[in-house]
Amino acid sequence: MRFSQTGTPVVRSMLFLWLGLWCLAVARTCEAAPLRNVLLLISDNQNQEDCGCYGNPVVQTPNIDQLAHEGVRFSHAFATTASCGPSRAVIYTGLHTHANGQYGHGHGYHTFRLMPQVRTIFQMLSDAGYRTALLGKQHTTPPESYPFTFNPRVNGRDVLGLAKAGAEFINQSQEQPFFLVVGYNDPHPTTIERPGWGIRRDDPGITPVEYNPQEVIVPGYLPDRPEVREGLAGYYQEITRMDTGVGAILKELEQSGKADETLVIFTSDHGSSEPGAMANHYEPGVRVPFIVRQPQGKQHGMVNNAMLTFTDIVPTILDWTGVSGPAYPLHGRSLLPILDEQQPQGWGEVCLSHVYHEVTMPYCMRTIRTRTHKLIWNINWRNEYPLPIDTLNRATWQETLRRGEPLIGKRTVKKFLYRDEIELYDLGADPDEIINLADQPEYADLKRELSQKLLDMLRQTNDPWLLRHDLPGVGEDTPSPAFLHRRILNDEAEYVSLFNGRNLDGWQLRRADRKGYSVEKGLLVCPADGGGFLFTEQEYADFSLRFDFRLSEGANNGVGIRCPLVDQRPAYEGTEIQILDNTGSIHQLKPAQYHGSIYDVVPARQGALKPAGQWNQEEIICRGNHITVIVNDMVVLNTNLNEILDAEVLKKHPGLTRPSGHIGFLGHNSYAEFRNIRIREFGEQPE
Repeated sequence: MRFSQTGTPVVRSMLFLWLGLWCLAVARTCEAAPLRNVLLLISDNQNQEDCGCYGNPVVQTPNIDQLAHEGVRFSHAFATTASCGPSRAVIYTGLHTHANGQYGHGHGYHTFRLMPQVRTIFQMLSDAGYRTALLGKQHTTPPESYPFTFNPRVNGRDVLGLAKAGAEFINQSQEQPFFLVVGYNDPHPTTIERPGWGIRRDDPGITPVEYNPQEVIVPGYLPDRPEVREGLAGYYQEITRMDTGVGAILKELEQSGKADETLVIFTSDHGSSEPGAMANHYEPGVRVPFIVRQPQGKQHGMVNNAMLTFTDIVPTILDWTGVSGPAYPLHGRSLLPILDEQQPQGWGEVCLSHVYHEVTMPYCMRTIRTRTHKLIWNINWRNEYPLPIDTLNRATWQETLRRGEPLIGKRTVKKFLYRDEIELYDLGADPDEIINLADQPEYADLKRELSQKLLDMLRQTNDPWLLRHDLPGVGEDTPSPAFLHRRILNDEAEYVSLFNGRNLDGWQLRRADRKGYSVEKGLLVCPADGGGFLFTEQEYADFSLRFDFRLSEGANNGVGIRCPLVDQRPAYEGTEIQILDNTGSIHQLKPAQYHGSIYDVVPARQGALKPAGQWNQEEIICRGNHITVIVNDMVVLNTNLNEILDAEVLKKHPGLTRPSGHIGFLGHNSYAEFRNIRIREFGEQPE
């Protein structure tokens, strides 16, 4: 304000009096305004379901549960990338990984770091007069040093030490607002080797909770084996120690008298370190716990089903503190306006972005996830999926390799390592994300719609990978070529051919009163007016049988395993794996009559079979009483015959108990073609 030098003394005196009163009023207003502090608590590699408040009845998390009781628990919260450093970079910048520059880890030889122009929430709040601190695990590399007001070195597993340091920081703040992040190293595994999972150090004031491996909950994406249960017991133990730390820092906040001025957020940087979680966009990798407690909030114990990602954290903090954001747009939005709502509108889909975990393992993924479906674009799909070092050396994976297991959880090892370019899953019908619908004609419109939404997001956020890569199927009439690129397993050389493509040497036909099989143009053909039972001359016990087949519409055939040489009832005197065109059958099918089923005994999962007229690949694995059927790289049957206890079924199917026998193709008057029939016999079973 400019004053005239010619004004009268009275006027000047009145103006100065008015200014003095105005300044006093402003000062009183500022003094009366409540402080807006933030406490952000981040666990390390914790799946969403592994808290009591998220439904796990075994793991003990009383303090996290209490926080959920006092605030809002989000049921659909997602890390945008399942990798520690990149995930925390998203948390602190509000930008997707492909836009902030922290493409992978920044520690050690990895050397990824945020772009120079990117500002962190610490910088934004520090410029606005906030005191800032990040205690424990940092794991994100800014272009310059963080503007921390308080930066003692505290081990991320010393949860009580973190609480003590946090209390010192809070109490030092006095009347100055603060932003405090506590980064726990729990429950990230302390070791990747057995034994020793769980807590490996003595923590004064903490008595570790022991968990019985037999009582832990083995999630569906992991095999139920002793080393997996042992690892989960140690993982639970670390979660409970971390929960003790959460309780300790919340108690310190309460005792400081600042709890009524502090927004509290608890989450995990991403899912566990196990195969299928870390560095993946499958649900176990990206779905995380997320709890918000707002001072004087009315949302006690509320469950909010908004779909949010870590890009929403910075906008939420800025909204709470009233601090301005950066000059560039952020990729998320504030959660504060929807905290009082259980089912807020307009929060029904999220986008995720992954580039690296370690510098040695590029595997770019872009994903859109709605309430019902998920579409993943694997940009590096032609490469073998590279497991993070934590996962690669962990006993879960190493034991899978040692045993030669074809599965990891409910997914084949082959499909886990060699993925399709586009993966599309119906999460309601297929929560395990096993049945890829991307090439199913009836899902073409949905695939195109989700692809277009994903492409729009990537363009809006200036994804540099679009400079070299095209998201297939968007704006094009050509289908994705992913189905053309199938990898041959490394053990293919161990298989022996059963069919030479010229004649039926090594086979014999039973039920000869019907027109039998023939060889035409290198294919084994079952005619439409016959087929009979074509058996191998040799018997087999434990084996992997691989073959390709193509069915006519409504075709019905079968593979007999461990069968005697019979003219009747091979499905009962031995065991029959059904071969059937599911959609073209004119009969009302029972569950155990669909393709891949143990006929009339155990039903197979549907969704793997290609339409009639297209070639399919199938593998039947027999190891003792364990039978697995894989169709087009999808597990459709995985059963243990010892679990069949119904006396009537066993009486009707005596062949279920046969340890060995012939392999046969069982024709039923419908046209079918077979090729590449080969077998690998197993010797002594792994322990």
